[in-house]
Amino acid sequence: MFNFDPGQYRSDLEKNGFAHLKGVLKPEFVSHMKRFLVEALSEAEKESQDWKIEGKKRQFVFEFPSDEDADRFRRGMSRLTGIAIDDFTISERHLKVYDDRANPYPAPHKDRSASQYSIGLPVDLADRSTVCVFPDLEPGHNEEDHAVFLEDEDQGGIDALYASKQAIMLNEQIGDVVIFLGSTLFHERVRAAGTAVLYLKVNAAGIDPLGENIYAREDLSEAVAVAAE
Repeated sequence: MFNFDPGQYRSDLEKNGFAHLKGVLKPEFVSHMKRFLVEALSEAEKESQDWKIEGKKRQFVFEFPSDEDADRFRRGMSRLTGIAIDDFTISERHLKVYDDRANPYPAPHKDRSASQYSIGLPVDLADRSTVCVFPDLEPGHNEEDHAVFLEDEDQGGIDALYASKQAIMLNEQIGDVVIFLGSTLFHERVRAAGTAVLYLKVNAAGIDPLGENIYAREDLSEAVAVAAE
């Protein structure tokens, strides 16, 4: 799954609250994400209508190629985040497909409380589409069970914010991984129209509000153990 150990970026993540792992994903996993995108878009029943945001994005629950790949992801991200293997919990695993009408510069937000770390894996990127993080903009943990958005700013103020030194554009590419403190830092995807990104949100507290933590499955642990024998 990984071309190198993601744990190499742990100090960057701890220091900055975000990290950009360039070229970390193997082509085989990138190909799986692309196939999943094509299949998801062709099979409407995979889409969660509850999570469809009109004029912004569609969302599909992601499946790893195998239990072994899911375990490789967990182990690599555990080394990166410092979350113990047994505590590593997925609170969300959504392939997000952004609408062609998506606002290019929406109001930044913080993810729900369960999203201690938000991990982005680009699948299909529109021109200049990127995650933008704001490490110095009102940092602090969002305690709510839903995302919170920057308030009291009109579009002119939002545009100025993105043009300021507070805005850090990560400019990720396919094959990269970006990770940031999802529930602590304001962030947003800019110029998102036509982009598809896999987001896996994780925490160390065992919080799984959507029932998407595959690591809670006993059969996954058993399958991985058998494969290691």
